[in-house]
Amino acid sequence: MESTLDDFWRDVMPLQEPPYREPGDDEVLQLQDQVAEAARVLTRAISTRASAYRAEGQEAPNGIMISPDWQLTYLYALHEIEGIARRIADSAARTAGGTGASYAQLGAAWGITKQAARLRWPGAVRKPDGSSGEGEPFELRLGGGVAEIIQLPGEGGFIWEAAGANGTSGQAGQPYRTRTEAAAHAGAFLARHATPGDDPDGAHDGCIEPHLGPDGYVDCDGTPL
Repeated sequence: MESTLDDFWRDVMPLQEPPYREPGDDEVLQLQDQVAEAARVLTRAISTRASAYRAEGQEAPNGIMISPDWQLTYLYALHEIEGIARRIADSAARTAGGTGASYAQLGAAWGITKQAARLRWPGAVRKPDGSSGEGEPFELRLGGGVAEIIQLPGEGGFIWEAAGANGTSGQAGQPYRTRTEAAAHAGAFLARHATPGDDPDGAHDGCIEPHLGPDGYVDCDGTPL
């Protein structure tokens, strides 16, 4: 089992080109509907007008959606979604940059130039070898656990230290030549030591960042945010 996981992570960490395709119109419309519904869920929860109906034991009529206060609440909910999307994007960019993506690729994915990506996510992209000297640790989250990928001084390579969701701690037995290789082994460790039974449906397999669940945004271990 351990060998299989190690092989999987060594295979999944190298960057595949192209990393994605352009979504079709139907896929974009579906995403738009999902975002709009997420905003409506939050609007219904925080709208003072809708709350007043609930306090009286009544269902809020659909007509309240045209009221200015409802639309302001809806606008507020969309603003919250925009902020959440940016925070998640920052996490994705730093994870991608720390494991092999370039600033040009980060910029292309976010629709900005390489220079703008460098300004938006300073320090996100690191050289995969030891030639850049000692760098800041790179954090990898998976299955409720967390690992730090640490670059050794000079050209000493990379090591990892991790704490799995089940409380098991571990570290690299030897330095690895590249950050990607160290991250692959750290990811395999975190996958092995995810807490059994916490996610029976596999909804958080491979998770590295907060995401929208059935009842709102949750962390990778299913904890509500």
